[in-house]
Amino acid sequence: MLSRHRFFLLATVSAFVLLLPHRTFALGYAALDGNELLKECRAYTNLLNLPNARDTNDPDVLRAMARGDFANGAHCLGYVTGVVDDHLNCQTNEASSTAALDPTKHFCLPDGVTPNQTVRVVVKWLEDHPARLHESAVELVLGALKDNFPCHKNR
Repeated sequence: MLSRHRFFLLATVSAFVLLLPHRTFALGYAALDGNELLKECRAYTNLLNLPNARDTNDPDVLRAMARGDFANGAHCLGYVTGVVDDHLNCQTNEASSTAALDPTKHFCLPDGVTPNQTVRVVVKWLEDHPARLHESAVELVLGALKDNFPCHKNR
């Protein structure tokens, strides 16, 4: 049985460990960088390319499951979609408070762009910019989308 002192010490250390990732993020360190995002998003695009991705008896699907491609891919899709949703929300707020959007600060997705296409665009951009993979994943996703889906002044 733990003494009160040991219990308090264990609780304090546990709280510190659990809060450490949030603390480093608050100090300006990204929780996810381009290297990790590219790995996860490649896993997702590999799944998109599987002809029988829904067949859990398919050997390629079983290999993808064993590698963790489904979990990594889901994280990538959620991450990229979250960045897009957050940015579009910021765009909407800015548009309601100013006369016109600054096209250099935003991306504008054309009608019909799917989340899968967005991930493919991000993967291609990350592969084309390997010197930047150490940077924050958020900034890299925004850069990829601004480069590939620029806003036009008349928008």
